[in-house]
Amino acid sequence: MKTRSHLSRNLWILVWLSVGLIQAWDHFRDKPTPPAPEPDGHFVALKHARLVDDSGNDGDSFKIAHDGGEHVLRLYFVDCPEKRQYSLVIGRLKDQAGYFGGMSIPQTVSVGVEAKAFTEKLLNEQRFTIQTRWERVYDSERSYAVVRFGDGADLAEKLVKAGLCRIHTKGTMMPDGQREFDFENHLRGLEREAKAAKRGAWGKPKRAPPKPKP
Repeated sequence: MKTRSHLSRNLWILVWLSVGLIQAWDHFRDKPTPPAPEPDGHFVALKHARLVDDSGNDGDSFKIAHDGGEHVLRLYFVDCPEKRQYSLVIGRLKDQAGYFGGMSIPQTVSVGVEAKAFTEKLLNEQRFTIQTRWERVYDSERSYAVVRFGDGADLAEKLVKAGLCRIHTKGTMMPDGQREFDFENHLRGLEREAKAAKRGAWGKPKRAPPKPKP
């Protein structure tokens, strides 16, 4: 009788251990990311999202988790320098270097790394709301978005103020109804201030222009 009771108790222990292991596996396993909803032209607000640590994150593009799914977003209006150099982006790096007055490629990459850290710090430490219309970035999994913080500030504005991006990509009418042209002009004003104050990339020493041939 004691042997049967002992076996029964061990069986229940094994059952509970198995249930616990299955639950732990389900929690930590890689789950497929649901596709982004089809765009319909209207902004939707994603509240209580959080940044996902991902190797593809940079200053203007990052992965977030929201409502049980994960999405890769890309900011409207701004373009941060690449965070590393490889053959497929060398042309883009040269364009970015030229935009800031002629930085070297290593300088441009260093600004990209700084922009990535800047964005990650903000998204990890401050509350934010994402506004997106699920408009796809070309033919990719990324969707354009606007990011607003609790104080009303916009992530694109913060990057421009810090001198960590160029104003160069697709724009949009803002979720509050502000016209694309007006918001871009607003960013241009912030950029002039950052340039005058030599913030971020604007403060990097520039290569001397080539001397004209005699």
